[in-house]
Amino acid sequence: MNLNIRICDIRNINSLNVSLPFEKGMYALVGENGCGKSTLMLLLSLVIKPSSAKMITSKDLSPNSYVEISIGDKIDRWTPDKNNKLSTGKKVKRKDGSYYYNQDVRFNGFYEGSIFYGTRFFDYNKVTKFIGKADIHEKLIEADTFVAETLGYILHNDKKWYKKLKKIKSKRVAKEEGFIGIPYFYEIERTINNKLISQYQMSSGESMLISLIDFINNIIKRHTYDRILLLIDEVELALHPAAIDRLHIFLSDLIKNSDSEIIVYFSTHSAELIHRIAPRNIYLLENDTKTIEIINPCYPNYAIRSLYIPNGFDFLLLVEDELAKAIVDKVIRENNLASSKLICILPSGGCNQMLKLHHDMVTYNTLGVGKHIISIFDGDVKGNIAKQEEYKQLPKCFLPIPSVEKYLKSKLVDTPDKNFIKLLGDKYFNQRSLSDIIKDYLNDDRTSSSNDKDGKNFYSVICANLDRIGISESDFIKYLSNDIYEYEKPTKFVESIRKLLS
Repeated sequence: MNLNIRICDIRNINSLNVSLPFEKGMYALVGENGCGKSTLMLLLSLVIKPSSAKMITSKDLSPNSYVEISIGDKIDRWTPDKNNKLSTGKKVKRKDGSYYYNQDVRFNGFYEGSIFYGTRFFDYNKVTKFIGKADIHEKLIEADTFVAETLGYILHNDKKWYKKLKKIKSKRVAKEEGFIGIPYFYEIERTINNKLISQYQMSSGESMLISLIDFINNIIKRHTYDRILLLIDEVELALHPAAIDRLHIFLSDLIKNSDSEIIVYFSTHSAELIHRIAPRNIYLLENDTKTIEIINPCYPNYAIRSLYIPNGFDFLLLVEDELAKAIVDKVIRENNLASSKLICILPSGGCNQMLKLHHDMVTYNTLGVGKHIISIFDGDVKGNIAKQEEYKQLPKCFLPIPSVEKYLKSKLVDTPDKNFIKLLGDKYFNQRSLSDIIKDYLNDDRTSSSNDKDGKNFYSVICANLDRIGISESDFIKYLSNDIYEYEKPTKFVESIRKLLS
């Protein structure tokens, strides 16, 4: 299931049309500053928080502006109303005579914008008066253990760090004190008189995480809804790298173990976070002309190429994916090709992305003096690359096989290689035979060979069956690279690499 969004003439986005996965998992919207990530996240948040429309001002709009959001057969089109505010135009009258705008695409979830658009300041003005009250401790209770311990783990890797975390005891009390939400307070131990500070007086990272963890505690842990959408904009502005790493671990475990279908979208240029997200879940926004182009899948090193420069080596080898990296690494180790030199192998996406990245690095001397860049492409793109004259001078070579998906489909389905089938069958498929898996693939209309020229459907079937017996895709790639090296005996490829590294 996908969530589709079309944006026309809002802020710095003239045109954007993207279909985003709306199923369990963690995703990243990446791109340079000013490319439109935060605007896209804000407009996505309309499906969980219609009041986000108030953050779009008349200066952000034109008479032609609109946002169209659809999923399945449900669709909402947000356009400027007579007050130049975005609305769906689906006006509904309340019992008290007032009106509100209805929407068809609506989900439960959590949205935290960047520090410029976040919600942490809404109750700020009420805090000072509340903290000064003599009976304040009668209105507070200890925070739930889950909230306090998770906050301490993510920020400090210490579950006891926020053992003095408290919150207003009920919605009723919070409303009586004039708060919109139910704020938390932290008691700082001092020699004379402990001091209370509010969630809104804490750092942006503490405030954001308290809101997120509180939402998870109230909604997700209790399985209130089947599908939950979490949107977190520019997380690196609020959290340090180690905290981002632990937040990813926490959310990954939550996604895996929760009964709810949890969908998490980050907008980010944090290298730590981007490297932890699968390339198929990374969406790179490029906004050269205010008409945004989306690159997906996108490998992490391509996504952050203008933000982060890998360094400390003599040779940079660009490859298309993790299997290519594993094969090249195997070749280098087995043939002692790294003697007296430091080599970095980076998965960088498809051949066109690699060509552009390689060309830009050479043109702008990104790596500095004395560093060499070599592109190693999958074997099936040799003809296409030969036609591109502008990249003719770039050092390059080609793997002895096409992509892993095409290679497996060719060897196991299109032109069955009995020896290779036996090799993989004996090694990985002891519980359910590889032959049965291939037959099911061929007989299933959803994965039929005629609609699977690139082999991606077959590869998904293989990985799904491996996952059932406890073999992850990353482990399979590592093992398979050894199998391919031993089976293909790529002598010519070894010599090509040797010459390029000499």
